[in-house]
Amino acid sequence: MNIEQHAYEVVDGFRKSLTDDQLKGLGKESLEELHILIEAALGKAISTALHETVKEVEALAQSTRKRLTSIERLENRCEEEL
Repeated sequence: MNIEQHAYEVVDGFRKSLTDDQLKGLGKESLEELHILIEAALGKAISTALHETVKEVEALAQSTRKRLTSIERLENRCEEEL
């Protein structure tokens, strides 16, 4: 997802919902500020989601390592008993 492009699309959708008088009252500068705020909010949300995903993947990797160690111990015991 291109965050900047998505922010422009959100602002454009908002702009289209306004009347001509409302657009004149807001002005171009306000819409640009809205774009910046939306872009920052999307960036933060995506960053947070990715960080949480990384934490989940790390936890899964750790759990998988523990299982592997347990399996290796069982294999070693079986080999020793044979």
